[in-house]
Amino acid sequence: MKGKSGIVFLIFLLNLSSCKAQQQGPDFYEGLRHRHENNQAEAIASFVKALDNVNPRIAATAAVELLSLHYAEAEISANVMAKIRQKLNVPAVGKDSGTAIGSWAQALDLLADIPAAREEILAFLLGGGRNRFRDEAALYVLDEWRKALDGGSISFPEAESAAINGRAAVSRSRYNEALLFFRITLRESPNLFLQYPDLLADLGRTFQYTATGREGIELFLAWENTLATGSEEGDLTRFLLFFYAARIARQRGEQNTELFAQALPFAPMESAEQADACIWYILDAALADGPAAAISQLKVLVYHWRDDTYFFDIMDRLTRELILLRQWNDILHVFALIRNNSGMLAAKYAWILGRAVEEGFFIPEETRQIVSEDRTLWALVTDTPAKAYYRLAYDADSRPSYYRLLSATALGEPFLLAGETPSARSKSRAAKDDESDTMAFLLGFFEHNAAGYVSRYIRAEESSLSIENLRRLAEALGAAGQYQESMRLVSLYSRRDEYQVSRIDMELSYPRPYRELVEQYAGETGIDPALLYGLIRMESAFIPDVVSRAGAVGLTQLMPETAVEAADRIRRGGGPDYRAAANEGTVVDSGLDLRNPAANIHIGASYLAFLNERMGDPLLALLAYNGGMNRVRRWREAANRGTPVSLPPDLFLETVEYPETRNYGRSVTAAAAVYRELYY
Repeated sequence: MKGKSGIVFLIFLLNLSSCKAQQQGPDFYEGLRHRHENNQAEAIASFVKALDNVNPRIAATAAVELLSLHYAEAEISANVMAKIRQKLNVPAVGKDSGTAIGSWAQALDLLADIPAAREEILAFLLGGGRNRFRDEAALYVLDEWRKALDGGSISFPEAESAAINGRAAVSRSRYNEALLFFRITLRESPNLFLQYPDLLADLGRTFQYTATGREGIELFLAWENTLATGSEEGDLTRFLLFFYAARIARQRGEQNTELFAQALPFAPMESAEQADACIWYILDAALADGPAAAISQLKVLVYHWRDDTYFFDIMDRLTRELILLRQWNDILHVFALIRNNSGMLAAKYAWILGRAVEEGFFIPEETRQIVSEDRTLWALVTDTPAKAYYRLAYDADSRPSYYRLLSATALGEPFLLAGETPSARSKSRAAKDDESDTMAFLLGFFEHNAAGYVSRYIRAEESSLSIENLRRLAEALGAAGQYQESMRLVSLYSRRDEYQVSRIDMELSYPRPYRELVEQYAGETGIDPALLYGLIRMESAFIPDVVSRAGAVGLTQLMPETAVEAADRIRRGGGPDYRAAANEGTVVDSGLDLRNPAANIHIGASYLAFLNERMGDPLLALLAYNGGMNRVRRWREAANRGTPVSLPPDLFLETVEYPETRNYGRSVTAAAAVYRELYY
């Protein structure tokens, strides 16, 4: 009897396990495939089945998908709608998380009794953030409210209705249409804008992008004069009024520095971007008056900025101007200002100073007056100054950046500092985290052949996931061939304070798909395979069929005309005739199948080798690959005009006119160095 009971119990467990596995099956992921294939009936059927999934995260997301289909006019039965409400009412699904689930749960709560929720619906629509009207849940609320309005069960005054319609127009960048609605609100109930900061920001954008800018400036400054002082809400409103008045003036080409300076003290403490935006605009306006004006503003503002990466572009422009003018002392002065609160920018300026000293453009003895108050800097510039600056650059930034690479090379130090694997504790934590409902939901995309749909769901959860969770997802994305998203995730979690560098992360961020093709054609054309990998990573993120807005195609992003010339050189040199071998229906008029990885990599490598031969330097070849040979030659001539000594290629890069080309040269060079150290 006892033995039979044991067998019965075992059968019960097996059945329970089988039932649970069935409930965690592929229904939700099949529903996504059906929806993307426009098979609406089958998608609904799959999502309805997924409502019974034992994983509450899967069930809740299926409910959201069904509501989204319902908003798109799909027929959803009353019984299913009741079940959807039940699934979105479970606290575990993150009702207040700000994710799509939270938004839909909030929307259903508001719509449970539309007349009673009138004020809450108004606040949901007018105060729900800048992107509220890009949220399907908000559009659903708006649609249901309008149906109720038509039925007479709810009404908003004309001013409020116009404000809602104005916000909806702004969300679609229809600013002239938005202005028509906002004028009604301004006439009937102008205080509504001061009551809802998001609505006020939308009005500011509307004035900025229409021909009525001066009206907006005068209105916002008049409103600012009426505000009481001392409250947090009042400070946010005052910030928005000054900030958008300044942006409107800037759009009109008027002086705006003073208005941004007035906005800065009221920038929300919890939002570094708001304060940094004010500082950026002030520095941008000052730089238009010349480097001296920008440096004068920098002396005051550098102590107030929060994220130095926000200012890389404007400081890059300042560097360009100073090098073109050969104002090395001013570069030293800027370095002294930013050195203690900026890693990446400090590395850039320190390396440039070292190169200027090494090339003989800059004599440190001439800088004693500038650095006399900084004993550390004084010692450095009086003892092997070039290497001293390289050491400062190397120590300032531990990331695998361009300036760390150059300073590491100059010092003979390792470029990468990566551990072999994450710690055992991290692995243990990852194993535990993988048991969570959210991770089971996300990993299910890979288990059920739905990896192509996972990105938006990862993005909705990534801020709450641990580094270990994100690493596991990055590995899964890489294994599924979604290298761009995998690299994005590694970049995201590597910026966290608790992050420790690991070799696994470096390999995820610098993968080697198409290895045989890259190494074969790099060898045949005499190109460093690490450089070719760096180029492909930068150009296409390893997406073989990507086409840019300019018409560049494939892994190495070849323009059709350029590809034809390079392919003809390959044929004339005894290589394959890619034009003859191309399949019918190619993506370009050239007759080349540039979406074919083998053809694209061979042609791209051949073209880079051709540029290297013509330009005489790998860095100049990269710049020409991005900006064109003739343009790079004109830039070099302009940078060296009127000077007795030409700039070497690495310093010339800092003067290149196009920011895109400057960043391209740095990024590909740094990526190539990582590939070289990891694999070659």
